Amino acid sequence: MKAVILSKVADAYQALAKAAEHDTRDWLVTTQVNVVLSASEAQRASVCWLLAEPALAVQVLDALPNVQWMQSTWAGVEILLAPNMRHDYTLTNVRGIFAPLMVEYLLTHMLAHERLLYAHRAAFERREWFPRDGGLLRGKTVLLLGLGSIGADMVAMFHFLGMRVLGVANTPRAVAGVAEVTDLAGVPRLLAQADYVVNVLPNTPATQDVVNAAFLKQMKPSAVFINVGRGQAVVDADLAAALHAGTIAAAVLDVFRTEPLPEAHPFWDAPNLVSTSHTAAPSVPETVFEVFNDNLNRFEHGEELLHRVDFARGY
Repeated sequence: MKAVILSKVADAYQALAKAAEHDTRDWLVTTQVNVVLSASEAQRASVCWLLAEPALAVQVLDALPNVQWMQSTWAGVEILLAPNMRHDYTLTNVRGIFAPLMVEYLLTHMLAHERLLYAHRAAFERREWFPRDGGLLRGKTVLLLGLGSIGADMVAMFHFLGMRVLGVANTPRAVAGVAEVTDLAGVPRLLAQADYVVNVLPNTPATQDVVNAAFLKQMKPSAVFINVGRGQAVVDADLAAALHAGTIAAAVLDVFRTEPLPEAHPFWDAPNLVSTSHTAAPSVPETVFEVFNDNLNRFEHGEELLHRVDFARGY
């Protein structure tokens, strides 16, 4: 066998590959790590590429000594970047496909906040008439922490809604539609202007714990923090404390340092916090396959692969 597809939806990827007229006869397609590990040494040595979810890939990479390329089905690949992991192959992830999904997620929660959706629901459950007008997104300012492929692709939506966009990038640069871009050192000045702060930063040493007590104190008391990036960017206790103290108005969290969220975690009791279980941007096989199929054709023709991950930089 020359290839392995290891995914909870492996059959879907195989069906898509056959529809694209790939010869999958020498591919091992499975949902089980043990199936890969139980293959013969010769079979495992023959594998040259791997399509997998990172959480499964980490369990088999050492058993596939000649892998040249791995296509991740996720955008986040932090688990594969650890110092104790192999870095002697080309790693590609999926970029450019999650922005529309995250835009839907952001729009859902931003509109719910502006239009007082939860307050209206609570009033209805109390059988109470609630003739209170909400706000509008038009005219509000959103600060995007991260202007990579996902963050930059969100800008058009915010403009369509009549919002002003500010941004943070590792290396400040002009980005179409963004009024001002700074690095992390310049964040305090932009925080004071933002009605919504949206984290889409990757998980790197420089981005861990950036949303801490000092960061939150510089936000508007009426501002909302939304995290669809990485849980490691947030100091959990500081955010919970800020919500209890009313330092910020609300928070929406889809990602966490520890998932599932521990039973005793302070977020469970934090007021004005809405949480979802890492579902903002699911990896849809049909969409992921488009990226993978392009890279597979490039790999087979010895061409440069798209969306390569730099192991040193962490993204």
